[in-house]
Amino acid sequence: MKSLRLMVLALVTLMVGSALADLKMETFTRASMLTGLGTTEVNAVTQYQGDKRAEDNATKMVGGIGGMLAGKPQTSVAITRLDKDLVWDLNPPKKTYTERPIALPAGTETKAERRQSGPDQSKPYKIVKSEIKVSKTGATKTINGFACTEYLVTWEVVLEDTASKGRVTQVMTTDMWNTPLTDQLKKAQAIEAEFSRAYTKKLGVELAPEKTDRLGAGMLTSMYGLDPKQTAGKMEEVGKEMAKVEGYPIVTEVKWQVKSDSAAAKKPARSDGGEATPKEEPEEPPTSLSGLIANKIAKQIVKDDKPKEEGVMFSSYHEVKSVSLDAIPETAFEVPDGYKKVEK
Repeated sequence: MKSLRLMVLALVTLMVGSALADLKMETFTRASMLTGLGTTEVNAVTQYQGDKRAEDNATKMVGGIGGMLAGKPQTSVAITRLDKDLVWDLNPPKKTYTERPIALPAGTETKAERRQSGPDQSKPYKIVKSEIKVSKTGATKTINGFACTEYLVTWEVVLEDTASKGRVTQVMTTDMWNTPLTDQLKKAQAIEAEFSRAYTKKLGVELAPEKTDRLGAGMLTSMYGLDPKQTAGKMEEVGKEMAKVEGYPIVTEVKWQVKSDSAAAKKPARSDGGEATPKEEPEEPPTSLSGLIANKIAKQIVKDDKPKEEGVMFSSYHEVKSVSLDAIPETAFEVPDGYKKVEK
């Protein structure tokens, strides 16, 4: 009987210890959009303690237009306090901070609610094909002290313009290097997941961001005005296939390619039955950074009536540098002394 009580006590202690465990993760992320715009690199330290999170980011732009215009790397800290329903955004160089609520004011429509109201009629596409394939390559290597195995995920989505019946084929390729789920990584995963659930509940969002944006689903939905219900159904299929991937991702590299585009607009016909050549409007030079970027995107995406060549439209690289469950001081989740509150 005594041994049983000891076992129960040990189990309770283990459960309480797990619930109160702190988590610190160091990561590196690189994201690139359209050739010439540059690449964003972020070195981040993220810490969790129950319903608190602190994100310390060092961000810099390299290459392309962004790299030319960027100054020194930018440092920022965001402290999310679910217990206070607040986010503190810190500016370390200036020793100032702003304060904002997590939850939106009553009556404010969330992005999720806007998506649920129906697809964007200005981009009326639907999914006509969705195929995902997961393969374990057998390749292994050690990354940041983690023994990893490689998985390749290929997801092909064919979208059809409901008006012109033209089709656009997108291919998302994900190269994952996963390490076996140790007790430490299981706890880290549970801490992240629990905070994410509590955070999204505060926001009034049904699904956590990592689920809605898995493999670029969120980007596809917003760009092509897809029906969220149809997209959700396809993501269920994706989830079943992704169940083949085992372990904890240490490196995740995603490439989003345009394989083909047959949704080109038809040229107007001439009176003699031939094709008329549309008159080109004179191009005005951009007068701002946003105009310069928009001009670059327009030239990259909207060319002539020929199918687009296969090319990478977006790529990202995410690497876990370290994972620690050591105790974190509570001061890491407070505004440091000497910081001044400013209004946005």
